[in-house]
Amino acid sequence: MSGFWNYTYCIHSDDLTLIEQTLTRLLEQEGCHRITLPELPVNVEELRHNPWLLCDEVWTFGLFVGNQGWTIVKILPEEILCQRAINADHPRLSALARQIGCDTFYVGLYEYGGILMEADATGDIFISGSISEEYLQSDKFFDEPINSEKFEQFFLLDVSEEIHRAKQVLQEEENRRFEQWEEQFLEDYASSNFPPMTPSTLEQWKAQWKTFFKKDKYQLLKQKGGKRLYETLAFEVSHLFIESGFEMFERAIGRLLGGTPSYWHLGGDPLVYRAYTQQEQLEADGARLLYFRPTQ
Repeated sequence: MSGFWNYTYCIHSDDLTLIEQTLTRLLEQEGCHRITLPELPVNVEELRHNPWLLCDEVWTFGLFVGNQGWTIVKILPEEILCQRAINADHPRLSALARQIGCDTFYVGLYEYGGILMEADATGDIFISGSISEEYLQSDKFFDEPINSEKFEQFFLLDVSEEIHRAKQVLQEEENRRFEQWEEQFLEDYASSNFPPMTPSTLEQWKAQWKTFFKKDKYQLLKQKGGKRLYETLAFEVSHLFIESGFEMFERAIGRLLGGTPSYWHLGGDPLVYRAYTQQEQLEADGARLLYFRPTQ
């Protein structure tokens, strides 16, 4: 699915108070100050479409109840825990994991690629994945070297088997959903673009195009009307189905650990917008929002 981004931290502790206290201590040590939600200087709908407008004034943290003893953390600015504090020799996520004493990780899905930063309870880190060169310098993610290009597995933390099973289930569901959708798409396309066919002829035509689309796109493009059909089908698929392994991996993690209700994907209501408009709902769902004035 092109144009999709998502940034999420996971902490293997369900003690939101401990996480809140540790985050507060960690950020205050570098000169940030815990504050209440500041008065909104812009229209709330403007903030919805441009959530980064307040990033210089306030860092917003959302702690959300996840599954299997995990806490889901969303932040704006999104990747500040992946970065080092001034004069530090490790990213904030490493310090957070060590001070809480549990495994943590960050998974970032970008339009082209993904990054997985793992940090265990000792503060050791491992980074895998790849993203567009405009975000990288010398094969590093911020100040940290990327250890592997294999984004779709864990190397440091012992959660790979669970994630593998979740990804496999999601892939099977997507395959079934695509097959049902493809069947209806081809029937509708034939009805709109060709003279009426007998049922047997229609089935033969659909079987031929399915084979071409899955196994031999070059032959498909050579058929009469094939280019138009392929372009139409490919466009619809790119907007309706999970195509990349990066996204399948990220969504599988979200389904496994995201909690109920899940705040893994915030969609059109970004974190800081929710802070101003959905306080009661967030509190009812057990979430906590923390605000910090960043160092200048």
